[in-house]
Amino acid sequence: MICPMFEPEYRERINRIIKVIIRNPGGEWTTESLADIAGISAFHFHRIFRALTGETMFSFLQRRRLIYAVELIQEGDFTLTEVALECGFDSGSSLSRAFRKYLHCSPTQFRKQPCVPLLPQTRTHSLARTAAKVEICKMHSQTAIVVERKGLIDQNFNQAATDAFRLLVEEIKRVNCRSALGESIGMCPDEANLVPDAEARYQAGFLYKGELPEMNEEVRRVKIPGGKWAVSIHQGSYETLWQHWNWLYRDWLPSSGKSLRNTAPFEIYLNNKKQVPPEELRTEIRIPIQ
Repeated sequence: MICPMFEPEYRERINRIIKVIIRNPGGEWTTESLADIAGISAFHFHRIFRALTGETMFSFLQRRRLIYAVELIQEGDFTLTEVALECGFDSGSSLSRAFRKYLHCSPTQFRKQPCVPLLPQTRTHSLARTAAKVEICKMHSQTAIVVERKGLIDQNFNQAATDAFRLLVEEIKRVNCRSALGESIGMCPDEANLVPDAEARYQAGFLYKGELPEMNEEVRRVKIPGGKWAVSIHQGSYETLWQHWNWLYRDWLPSSGKSLRNTAPFEIYLNNKKQVPPEELRTEIRIPIQ
């Protein structure tokens, strides 16, 4: 029997990660290695970390590495390359890029300036605790067909989703298999900032029943495991979906006593953005639970 997890345990596990990174900011940390230390599925780890801390794991790691780099630079006994490698950057130029991005100056210029705090950007909690409902549903395993595209632009996958769905729909029309289609779905395997924006992946698809005809090699069949799912519906623009995801992982999950399964969550698009205004869009969010 799997014991339920409540808010104190989720927070204790994330605090465990924070302490590990603070002790060794220069370590070769990955989502998988940190998720393993936390005892949380890698599918959900980055979302829980962001929900409970207000920043992504990557941003926190970069901030701690920069703080460590500031300390070493102020000591004045190390070259920039030595500082970079000690702090987990792969080169002096990587360190310089991080300084310019977060501190708006070069490491050399920073030696002459007073230290400034490296604080995460505040994001408001715009979705109230009582604003959304969550239902627990059982779902049989399902099959989906998906096309993957890359590219996060201005913090959204709108263009990647448009391109992926365009190819997928063209193939569906070509082989005339529309009768086998179910709802349209979307999955984002990569956490924002863990990979370059240009490499971040979006998978557009449809639930599918029946034999898959010969299609473009980019169309892949994926299996969505059955079991229990926490289901919540977001109404509004796709631009605000992150708020609902954040609410689920930050507020609902820790207080629910539910444990997560090692399976990817996903979205189901219940209506079409070409047919309704943004405020009437309805998106079903599904998170796998024990």
